[in-house]
Amino acid sequence: MTSIKINSQIYPAEIYGIMRDINWNNRESKSIKLKMTHDEAINLFINNIQWSIIYQAPSYINPETEEEIVPDPEEYDNSEFCLAGDITDHRNGYITVKMGKLTSDDMLKILEEAIIHDDFSKNK
Repeated sequence: MTSIKINSQIYPAEIYGIMRDINWNNRESKSIKLKMTHDEAINLFINNIQWSIIYQAPSYINPETEEEIVPDPEEYDNSEFCLAGDITDHRNGYITVKMGKLTSDDMLKILEEAIIHDDFSKNK
């Protein structure tokens, strides 16, 4: 079972990754489909949100002891997908949210703004 975790809350979800999202400036992105309203998604999926993917492997029976073994869930930080994108409402109780990585152009703009802001502060 796959879920996402945001602010210590776990939401069952389906996650699909795209290496070059041609609909979003060729950035790497993840599409997250989950049961939620559009308004809830707008408030939850914001820029720079810390989130992770939780994968729970299925339980199995140990053949020697015949005990059920439940593996520990694995957690994968996905905070590098920090740019909130489109939200699609499927009108059946599910939405899909896109979260994207910053492109090199995005990072350059952030750096330029920081330098300009720093120069402006020094000239006061």
